[in-house]
Amino acid sequence: MFRLQRFKRIAVQRFRDFSLEWKVFMMTSVVIVLAVSLTGAFSIYQTSRILEGYAYNAADQTVAQLGSNINNELKSIGDKLYLINSSVELRQTIEWSQFKSDETYSVMFNKMFSLFSNVSLSSSTIRSIYLYTPRGEFYQGMPGGKRNVSFKETPYYEAIRNSPTNRWVYSKQDPLFGGDAEVLSLVTRPAADTDYLNQDNYMVITLTVETFQHNLQSIQLVNGGFSLVLDEKGQPILASSQEPWTRQLFQQASIAAQESERSSFDLNIDGHTYLVNHKSIPIPGWKAMVLQPKEQLMDKVSYIKYFTILLTAILLAVSFFLNKYIARMVTNPVRKLQRLMGQAKRGRLDVRFTSSNRDEIGELGSHFNEMLDQIQLLLKQVVEESQAKRKAEMRVLQAQINPHFLYNTLDEIYWKALEFQDTSAADIILSLSRFFRLSLNRGEEATPISKEMEHVEQYLKLVNYQYKRQFSFEIHTDDRTRTFLVPKIILQPLAENSVLHAFKANEYKDFHIRAISRLEEPHVIVLEVEDNGCGMEPELVAHFNRPLTDDKTSGRLNGAERTGEGYAIMNIKERLWYFFGRHASFHVESELGAGSRFVIRIRMDGSGE
Repeated sequence: MFRLQRFKRIAVQRFRDFSLEWKVFMMTSVVIVLAVSLTGAFSIYQTSRILEGYAYNAADQTVAQLGSNINNELKSIGDKLYLINSSVELRQTIEWSQFKSDETYSVMFNKMFSLFSNVSLSSSTIRSIYLYTPRGEFYQGMPGGKRNVSFKETPYYEAIRNSPTNRWVYSKQDPLFGGDAEVLSLVTRPAADTDYLNQDNYMVITLTVETFQHNLQSIQLVNGGFSLVLDEKGQPILASSQEPWTRQLFQQASIAAQESERSSFDLNIDGHTYLVNHKSIPIPGWKAMVLQPKEQLMDKVSYIKYFTILLTAILLAVSFFLNKYIARMVTNPVRKLQRLMGQAKRGRLDVRFTSSNRDEIGELGSHFNEMLDQIQLLLKQVVEESQAKRKAEMRVLQAQINPHFLYNTLDEIYWKALEFQDTSAADIILSLSRFFRLSLNRGEEATPISKEMEHVEQYLKLVNYQYKRQFSFEIHTDDRTRTFLVPKIILQPLAENSVLHAFKANEYKDFHIRAISRLEEPHVIVLEVEDNGCGMEPELVAHFNRPLTDDKTSGRLNGAERTGEGYAIMNIKERLWYFFGRHASFHVESELGAGSRFVIRIRMDGSGE
């Protein structure tokens, strides 16, 4: 401890002994290093987060595209199944299998063969169609292609016999027909009669996997990425690549065990980290999945990181050079003045400091010259009293930032944006300026409905710019309600609730927000905010519809839930109670998947005249 304190004293003393130039250089260098390094680190962090977000969103869109392609194929097969189930031929065949018809087996086989052939011709994915009845089998194709195996000995029967719903079965080889190709089969019970579940009739539509394989390979991925399909056990059955390194994935433990509720997660394979995005497909328990190397996916992030580090190093080197030059330029006049003072100390009172600068050093040199003049005058006249020396004073101007300064600055930026014909930037700045003015409302708590509606409009304009106009909105103010006073900022949180919560699972596509004010009955004003988003849980709706009360603990959410949309809505209800009492009411109408509607009713004799 003693040695450390002694070392600190020596270091401080050494620093004090340095020249002014080195002191200025060292102190400003520390500031430069901190400023440039922190700025570079912050830039890397922010840029990495933004680019990583873009990469994750792109990956989600990729797996969504893959799922959509597979869904379209499976929907086509569903249409073909409906066509078969609704056909006259199938109904007649089921009746024949129940001995309700005297037709021969060959006649019924030809009918079903013709039906299956017509269905298969319209789809390149269907490999074969097979119908099993206790009285006979029916299928499309030559009899020689049929394997000599009973339907009830195949995996198809094992999958469907105890299941009331359709089942999908993947096989390395078709259990019913010849060939070594991989197949994906839909096993179902023909629905030609209302009691089809009690009948021992089964139908199999077998598909080739080439189409699904093509869908997997058509997805654009980064270098080293691949797509696949998992069954209900989480095992990969189809993949876009059959390279040896992808087969290693097939030999690993089930990927499903590593899945989470999120649509993406990280997976380590042989020391490499992959970003995994997955999406359910119509086959129960099956998933479409995309795996992409994070190193390749985040390649731009690495580029920005290394570029920022290089730029930071260059800026530091240039800053040190300029800092040394500036320190020397600043201290040169001081050294000159120091030399003149040394000469004056030795008795040369005729020296004078000359400088063209009017800064502090120039003023100090001027005072030095005045001092020498006064000393010479005192020496000649033996002055009885000495004159006091004046010290230089520095005035610090404080710029007080107030709302008007912000408004004037935004207006100046607005006109500059128009000067460069950037109307979108001008609109954003104008909306932001208006939004702040309406939010502050000159410090007043109450505001006219017309301004409150405009506040919602400016907010939705700003948010719509951020989300690239992915939703629409409508603002309508009844002229009879424009001057009525309400607490400020009671509608904007409801609109924000729609943007942040109602649309969060739907990517803001084809969604709409409507805010209106109207006069209902002679003396009742109605304020509404409505959206067509995902809706709310019934429990939450019932909670928000509790009556307004002056009891601050009644109707509130508990501590763990008083966040987000719950906190905003309960805050609005409290302020409505304090402002209008029992003359106001708050009501929520919402249904999952069908949007939400917030309604505020105020009797005009309550307040606000």
